[in-house]
Amino acid sequence: MKKYKLYLFIVLISLVTFGYAQQGNYISGKVVDAEQKEPVPFASIRIKDRALGVISNIDGTFKIPLQYKTMGEILEISCLGFETRELQISNLKEEQVNTIFLKASAFELTEAVVSAKIKRFTPKEIVRIAINSILQNYPLQPFGLVGYYRDYQVKNREYTNLNEAMIKVFDDGFRKKDNFDSKYKLLSYSQNKTFKIDSFAMQPYDYTGFNKIIPGATMQNEGGNEFITLNIHDAIRNYGKESFSFIDDLAKDFIEKHIFRLKGTIVYNKQEVYEIDIVYRNDTYLATGSIFINKADFAIHKLDYSVAKRRKPGTQTTVVNEAERFSDGFKKTNNELVYHIVTEYTRGKDKKMYLNYISFYNKMLIKRPATFKSKFIIDLNNNTFKISVNNMPVEVDQIKNRDFKVSYKNQPIPIKTFSFLEELRTFVVSPDLNHKPSKDAYKEIFMPTKTLSISISDLQYAYGNIKDSLGNKLDEQKLEFMHQYREFFTQQVIPETELLMEDSSSFMIKTEPLDSFLQPIYMGDMKNDYWMNTPLPGLEP
Repeated sequence: MKKYKLYLFIVLISLVTFGYAQQGNYISGKVVDAEQKEPVPFASIRIKDRALGVISNIDGTFKIPLQYKTMGEILEISCLGFETRELQISNLKEEQVNTIFLKASAFELTEAVVSAKIKRFTPKEIVRIAINSILQNYPLQPFGLVGYYRDYQVKNREYTNLNEAMIKVFDDGFRKKDNFDSKYKLLSYSQNKTFKIDSFAMQPYDYTGFNKIIPGATMQNEGGNEFITLNIHDAIRNYGKESFSFIDDLAKDFIEKHIFRLKGTIVYNKQEVYEIDIVYRNDTYLATGSIFINKADFAIHKLDYSVAKRRKPGTQTTVVNEAERFSDGFKKTNNELVYHIVTEYTRGKDKKMYLNYISFYNKMLIKRPATFKSKFIIDLNNNTFKISVNNMPVEVDQIKNRDFKVSYKNQPIPIKTFSFLEELRTFVVSPDLNHKPSKDAYKEIFMPTKTLSISISDLQYAYGNIKDSLGNKLDEQKLEFMHQYREFFTQQVIPETELLMEDSSSFMIKTEPLDSFLQPIYMGDMKNDYWMNTPLPGLEP
């Protein structure tokens, strides 16, 4: 089982285009908070009275197929915390990004008014009732979802490594407390080469060599793929299992660990919804968020939850793009975010709650391979070390003996002299063979035998002020912050009566990445006009 836990126990497949709306012809837009003038991410943008639609990107942008403009359709834009807005698609411009402003919902009831009611509920009691009501408000029978999935990374406010897919979900229902046994079909998959490709950043998380980690947390992602990682972080669907810190088991741990404050009641889709703020803190982490609960039946509409490291003096890490440390990739943050998970459910035709979208963000720390690299060789004939380099060093006359740091079994080896062979791009480094404390080390290094041989792990070397013409230090691996997103947006809910379970050979292999040649692509269900929700490149959020 793969889980996202903080340390200390808080701790090539080709693009399938069949069945898509024309992606080259679309109207683009951007949803913006009318008061704050900031992008509104994850707003639902749908054709009124149809299931078709998309969710706005993290920068508020979206696009819809141009064909709907000529059909006289009405666009409905909604987001919890904002007033729903309707627009005639025919009024939108084709040649520009249409900015659509949403007004914040007015709080119709305050905490004082709610507490004056005959039946008084504290915020914690509201949350407890909502969790206890999950089996009443969510589907117990098997159901299906078809949606658009993507995972991508952000560097310097630009998208990179964008993978896209249409995926069909087979869920046995909420009577089972988690979706770990759910089955999936990959209807299409592609790596979008319109955006930059950074192959090194695409590697799996590495907590052995620490080449790619989540700073302050650990991702147990042994095999599998990012889509599976996303699904197991749905705390509402997996309410009976540990999903992620500090939510843990939603039904058991969440209520007792957190402080809840009723912000007020808003109107969403003509229903009153409690908006409750969430706070958890310890010496190292601060978790904040909000949960939206229907006032009538206590259904959970949305859970927005983020965890940040609390700032401490002297803990800053020097990295290439230090400005990215306190950022989510597109905007500055007050604290260093570790992860941010947003899950929203919406009512289906049967009045049950189905997943609308889920977004899972985490910060990454990448240790890039050195640009100026060395190759270390032991010259047994001359009792020297030869260090060849891939670039010409500069200011060789300024390099000192102490810039060559060699040790054997943690014992420093003193350097007597060195020279640089320019034609071979090689340093010849001579140790002080008269250094008596190193006598045994020299014997093992330069006179190995069958019974006395050197272990590579016993020999360590590093370099001081040795640079190339671009200022790169020899063998220096630079740290760099980047941002990882995984997102799934539902476009169709399939009731049990219409759910046909095909042969299991076409199901996704959960232990394989989506781009694996072993993954089956099942195009049989690509008959509907599903929308791709590819981010718009080149827009300033």
